[in-house]
Amino acid sequence: MGEERTFQQKVWNVGAAVVKGAKPLVLYYLMPSLCMALGYVIAHPDMTASEFFAYGGNFYTAVGMALTLYLLYRGSKKKGKGFFEDASLYLKDVEWRKAVLAAAFGVTAAVAVSAAVTLAARAGIAGGYTESAERMLKGRDVLFTAVTTVLTSPVTEEVVFRGYMLNTFLEHMGEKKAVVAVSAVFALCHVQPLWVLYAFAMGLLLAWLSIREDNIVYGILLHIGFNTPSVALWLLTEAVPGSQVLFDGWWLVPAYGVAAGLAAVLLARKYREL
Repeated sequence: MGEERTFQQKVWNVGAAVVKGAKPLVLYYLMPSLCMALGYVIAHPDMTASEFFAYGGNFYTAVGMALTLYLLYRGSKKKGKGFFEDASLYLKDVEWRKAVLAAAFGVTAAVAVSAAVTLAARAGIAGGYTESAERMLKGRDVLFTAVTTVLTSPVTEEVVFRGYMLNTFLEHMGEKKAVVAVSAVFALCHVQPLWVLYAFAMGLLLAWLSIREDNIVYGILLHIGFNTPSVALWLLTEAVPGSQVLFDGWWLVPAYGVAAGLAAVLLARKYREL
């Protein structure tokens, strides 16, 4: 049985975890911002900041996230470790039935949450959330808006938060504390109050899933599934005139939400049985 640590030792241990775990988080924030700043100064100094963000913000964000993954890979290699081991990213070990269920759960959960938020917005509760979501999807770089939202952002966030950061926290603190800590950091990164709330809940789920499977692939697929409906709906309403009629009836959004919520519960139960 190990010796009981002193309060100072516990504080030092947590501090070491925070410092080490913050490194990938700094890259995650720094690289997209740096790429965007360079793109603005070098390629489009004639634009205002808001015009530039609408024109190419998601392109430079995608590039910055790709660079974040590359630098994490190089850092692991330099230390004599493997990127995939540091991130708990094991593609060859994936059980594809679980993978499909995780992605499908993400889609249905997203529809249920979106329905709830839409109803809250109609009641005047979630205006800030809907405005933030609209700004994110209203850029002119359609391709990279979709790529960033559906692919680069979920992959990078899972590698950073449920890969490097969660593994670091697990080395220095108990499982429950590590899960709550990394979920809190993930949530605070979303800034807008309603986003913070559901990002914390989603962070808990993704952290639990990553620990359960010892593999972040399932979390990546769930995250991709969760982000996909918003992009699909945006593309539908942009490309198909009159498609908004699918959501105009007062009862349609609640019906979609209830159906998706029930489907998410069934998929979660099925996953747990495997």
